[in-house]
Amino acid sequence: MNIMILTGRFGLGHVKAAEAIKEQILTENPESNVEIIDFMDYMFPAISKCIYKGFNFLVARCSGLYNAMNKAAGDTNMIPLKLTVTKKIDRLIMDYQPDRIVVAFPVCSQYISAYKRMRRCAVPLYTYITDITAHEEWIAPATDRYFVGDITTKNALQSKGVPADRITVSGIPVLQRFQQRVSERERGRTFGRKKQILVMGGGLGLLPSSKDFLQILNEQEDVETTVICGHNKKLLDTIQIEYPFIHAVGYTDHVEQYMKEADLLVTKAGGLTTFEAVAACTPLYIIHPFLEQEFGNASYIENHNIGRVLWDTHIDEGEDILRLLRDEKLLHQMGRNMEILKTTFEPCEFFEGEGEKRCS
Repeated sequence: MNIMILTGRFGLGHVKAAEAIKEQILTENPESNVEIIDFMDYMFPAISKCIYKGFNFLVARCSGLYNAMNKAAGDTNMIPLKLTVTKKIDRLIMDYQPDRIVVAFPVCSQYISAYKRMRRCAVPLYTYITDITAHEEWIAPATDRYFVGDITTKNALQSKGVPADRITVSGIPVLQRFQQRVSERERGRTFGRKKQILVMGGGLGLLPSSKDFLQILNEQEDVETTVICGHNKKLLDTIQIEYPFIHAVGYTDHVEQYMKEADLLVTKAGGLTTFEAVAACTPLYIIHPFLEQEFGNASYIENHNIGRVLWDTHIDEGEDILRLLRDEKLLHQMGRNMEILKTTFEPCEFFEGEGEKRCS
């Protein structure tokens, strides 16, 4: 079976989700041929780099404008299929001959759905929503099944007309190496080691607030703090110079190792990072969510008591982080809640249903 996964580098979350989906498919059916394609690179090779640079700039420097544009996109989510775009999708389908099309980025859902209806294409389209909030862009009429992170996402889709039997609450997909037993974490705590804090800002290395809280963490003799700076070299250099007792690392493919060692993860409220933490049973601390899609993820964290969200800009971030870090009972309960939460996810049943279909 040929399976095509479409994604985009708008942050690394969508790409990592695609990799996790591929891993899941191959675990279930190792004979499958699974290809991950960057949709923007394939469709718009001449301008895709500019598109990604523009996105990164908006998120890093103009979050208010980004939120406004994100909302506007939800209000007008129809994709006009011009002839040149249709021909490119024709070529994409011809090149990969997919029996299933999986998307992990909302624009892909819109384009493929419109294409399926125009070409009367019967290939099943599966959409993995990578945040808790079901933004309008994710909803496309020719989608055969949605995989979502939480029952609230399912309810939101139903309220917008998606039938319940086309929605699976599977959790947001993460790589299997993030799975972690609580007993292993507890065994690590019994040897009198220092408490471990991991600070992450996603692939762009955007800290969830100002750097003020790092000074407080830098001064703690009983705490070891690691900051993963992603592709943000300026942040990496700043930490190495100004905060000598904090361990700073750049982009790494071994986030799970740092996460498994951490007693607390201080980060942005990204959908993928949230579910990586759930998989590793690492309690979360979220500072001031500021992107539109992060608000729903932050509420999810609060509602399931798997972390703390700092909404109030007047609270001292560093001291509040330390208060949670030293509350062993609460941290243990958060980790336990993550274990329980994982048992509620439904299997994806990716290969069940209709047989192979292809576009003519």
